[in-house]
Amino acid sequence: MDILVAGGGLCGTLMALALSQRRLGVTLLTGSAHPLPIPAATGYSYGGIPWWMGVGDRGRTLSGQGLACWRQLQDRHGDLGLRPARLLLHWSAADDNAAVDAAVAVLAASLPEGTRPERWGRPAFCRGDLQALGLTCAGAIGLPYGRIDGRHYRPAMERVLQSQGVRISPGAVDQLLVRQGQCIGVRLTDGDILKADGVVLATGAALASLLPLPEADRWFPYSWASVLHLHPPQPWPDVILLPLLAGRERMERQGRTGVVVDPGLAPWGGGVVFGQASSLQHQSRLPGPTAPTLTGPWQPSMAAAQLRHALAEFAPGLAGAARRQQATVRYCPVSYSPDGRPWVGGCPGTENLWLFGGFRGGFALAPVLAPVLAEAVAHNSTVAVELGVDPARLLKPQGRSCPPSQEGAPRSSGS
Repeated sequence: MDILVAGGGLCGTLMALALSQRRLGVTLLTGSAHPLPIPAATGYSYGGIPWWMGVGDRGRTLSGQGLACWRQLQDRHGDLGLRPARLLLHWSAADDNAAVDAAVAVLAASLPEGTRPERWGRPAFCRGDLQALGLTCAGAIGLPYGRIDGRHYRPAMERVLQSQGVRISPGAVDQLLVRQGQCIGVRLTDGDILKADGVVLATGAALASLLPLPEADRWFPYSWASVLHLHPPQPWPDVILLPLLAGRERMERQGRTGVVVDPGLAPWGGGVVFGQASSLQHQSRLPGPTAPTLTGPWQPSMAAAQLRHALAEFAPGLAGAARRQQATVRYCPVSYSPDGRPWVGGCPGTENLWLFGGFRGGFALAPVLAPVLAEAVAHNSTVAVELGVDPARLLKPQGRSCPPSQEGAPRSSGS
């Protein structure tokens, strides 16, 4: 049985590994699944693994298994970039005190027995490693954390996949080939056709542009995420700062459009990234080959201005360094699910086509769910309904039936 996996980021590589371990023939297509040179989200992610999210609803229980999965992978395959870190979930003086207290209480209730968050007051940010940043946080709670260094992960995982017999190709998918309701392969952007017994789409934000479903962009949306990359004046400690009350997740849950900046800092590439700025759009697909620049409600220049303004308010000590260095704004599209749960399972209406994406907290969930989907692919079965990740659930609230598929259904060429 030969399977094509489209997508060379976190989800695609973990899926390729899980499938190869079930003695399937696997080809991983790592090329960009859209015509513009837009980077995958994996490279700019904080890579956080909230190991303490081990109780509560099913999704949180799955997240709690993430760190154990990474340790097992590293025990078997060597260093994949797993690093210890300290997480600080911060809030500002402008945040509503009742909302902060409620969020802290919910988090404390989710922790395993014996784990207690460390409470930080304003004075704690004025000493130690963080003093030079001039952080304006009013408080924070601290937790031990784990993260995957994305810049180390990619070359390390490529070596692992090659050792497992996975064929790695720089090809990029242009169209899915569907005949009589079954996916039989793909057409690449260079015109080549690859036949296979099945295809797994792990292409992130490009997924909606490839699916043989009308209005797929509404069911499988994405946002633009931007971060500011800079080098601090002194070595950055193993600390990740994230807002306790994140605006992006609220916007996703509420289905709102707009731009929000969630101020946070994390180590990346020998420096740090600040962000992220998120622009949520609906009924919009990735730009096609006829779009020379990114247009619409979000543009890189707008994100850069918002990030620099937010950095000056959040960490004045770093803002000057950012100006002197002409810090680089890096951006990419990020897939998400309106209900906060990923899409893991068969594509509605098309056999031998599986979806793997839409993760919130992908570094915690993807290593747990990749083997689950690989089992379903290997045995031509379905992912357990109780996990709540079946892609078909996204169509049901719309009151739509799954449309019939057509061979070579073209993707959208523009937004």
